[in-house]
Amino acid sequence: MFLTKNYILSSKLIGLIFALSIIIFKVENSYSALIFVLIMLTIGIPHGSVDHLIAFINPKSRRFKSKLSFFTIYLSLISVNILLWVFSPYLGLFTFLLVSCYHFGEAQVIGFNNTKNKLLNFVLGANILLSLFLNNIFELQIILNDFTLFSSIDLTSYDKTFFLLVSVTILMISVVQFKIDKKVPLYAEMSILYLIFYHTDILTSFSIYFGFSHSLPMLIMEYKEMKEKNFFSFYLKTLPFTLLAVIFGVVLYFFNNDLLTVNNLILFTFIVISSLTLPHVFIMKDFVENK
Repeated sequence: MFLTKNYILSSKLIGLIFALSIIIFKVENSYSALIFVLIMLTIGIPHGSVDHLIAFINPKSRRFKSKLSFFTIYLSLISVNILLWVFSPYLGLFTFLLVSCYHFGEAQVIGFNNTKNKLLNFVLGANILLSLFLNNIFELQIILNDFTLFSSIDLTSYDKTFFLLVSVTILMISVVQFKIDKKVPLYAEMSILYLIFYHTDILTSFSIYFGFSHSLPMLIMEYKEMKEKNFFSFYLKTLPFTLLAVIFGVVLYFFNNDLLTVNNLILFTFIVISSLTLPHVFIMKDFVENK
């Protein structure tokens, strides 16, 4: 399956089957943290663990003078992001959302259109995140309790279905003006994704999207680009930096373990993911160019 031309579709179908299994068998929300950890450790983090190799694989991409300059810039961006969260959670969250909108949209458009249209990339990514949040808005208010401007809004008079319809409507309106090679299939895929968001809690929703619609297709694309003899040998190369990323999360937890509570688990997750995402975005921007 990994070697077929439809490897992106194949990886997303795996995610769909996984999501349907959770919905049909009514897997309890208490398992969402376990699902998240498993997906992040096996797919999510590994897809960014070869950035130090991807950055040097394409001669037309952004060039670094040496591995030292690469790691200096890479780690500096991670440090800057952590400082943003420490000194201003609002600014940290805003930066994470802004960067993620572009990065998620850029990966999402692959297979439906080329990645040259930067505005389209951003709009698609914004739609995905907006739908994720809207379809889990009541849970999000609890998670972001400290963001009183948002958490204090009374939304109890609205049914959850209302927010699903709003997210689909926004998608249709915001994307209709763009010229997209395969617009209907793109609409269909994202609508299915929205239904998954509607039927699962926010952590499971994010895990399924991030794991199977974003990370796995990119992981396979990296494997094909690096031309390893088999997927196993390629995957082994992701393990050292996957382990370092886990250590980074543990260190961050001990730095402020008040973050890792039942109510703040997802907020803590945002901080860790955003810190790793910021430098990763710049590497992947060059990697997926014109794909």
